[in-house]
Amino acid sequence: MQDVVIKGITIVGLFLLTLFAGLLPMKIRGSHTTARQRLSLCNCFAGGVFFATCLLDLLPMVREKYKKAFQLKGVQTDFPVAEFTTCVGFFLVLIGEQIAHKFHDSSLLHGDSPDARQPLLKGHRQSHEGFNPESSDSNSISVHCHQVKDASMRVYILVLALSLHSVFEGLALGLITEVDRLAQIAVAIVIHKSTIAFSLGVNLVQHMMPRRTIIISAFLFSIMSPIGIGVGIAVLDSLSQLSSNLISGILQGIANGTFLFVTFFEIFQQELDSNGNRLLKVLFMLTGFSVVTLLVYFSEVLDPEKNH
Repeated sequence: MQDVVIKGITIVGLFLLTLFAGLLPMKIRGSHTTARQRLSLCNCFAGGVFFATCLLDLLPMVREKYKKAFQLKGVQTDFPVAEFTTCVGFFLVLIGEQIAHKFHDSSLLHGDSPDARQPLLKGHRQSHEGFNPESSDSNSISVHCHQVKDASMRVYILVLALSLHSVFEGLALGLITEVDRLAQIAVAIVIHKSTIAFSLGVNLVQHMMPRRTIIISAFLFSIMSPIGIGVGIAVLDSLSQLSSNLISGILQGIANGTFLFVTFFEIFQQELDSNGNRLLKVLFMLTGFSVVTLLVYFSEVLDPEKNH
């Protein structure tokens, strides 16, 4: 029951904070390099938290779910099911994003200018380097290097691609029943999604999108993680112990693959590709990783049931 209360609070808090971060850029004008650098460091910290959570916390938990399900069913296997499911989740997100890129590329074949013929995902070299609405398209701020063009259709394709991560991240949180794990994952998700929401808002404002489009895009992006959390809670409440362990293992494994994708493609690679403060960014990544490592270690040492 306690975990459901925490998830409910997280749903409300995550939605409100993400929506606020997404709408905040409409009030910002001029250069805010310092603020963006701080956001970048927060994102690096969140990446370290995700990395440690994937390998040191969620993956062992997925193994345990499969172990319980197989014991109830009397099945024995040496196949690394948890690791395989994680890989499936990784490739599902990768394929989903490439499908979004395909639709985006197809929309560029209908009379757009050559300058607009750029992939949905492009280099992150300009990210976090400043916010200047008068700069050219080639130097515009990107949302984790997502370039938004003038067409509203492509804006929603971008939001859809970002929301794909949000649903699975929320799903991972919704499927967790261990209270001690909820806080660390919830904090990482809030930091990461708020940073992306702010960057999305910056991008839309810079490309002079209509105010209504910015508000709708921010709302759609903000609601996806809470939806994922709700789906996870519903799955846990409606199944038997065997089905709950098995389906929870499958879905958490897929969500774990999403965390890996987000960590390496949405955070580490793109933050380190941007200019400046690379060593400081690595330090923040290591700090996030170390915090979760210590939490996992002391939870194992101090919890008698886990040591039983």
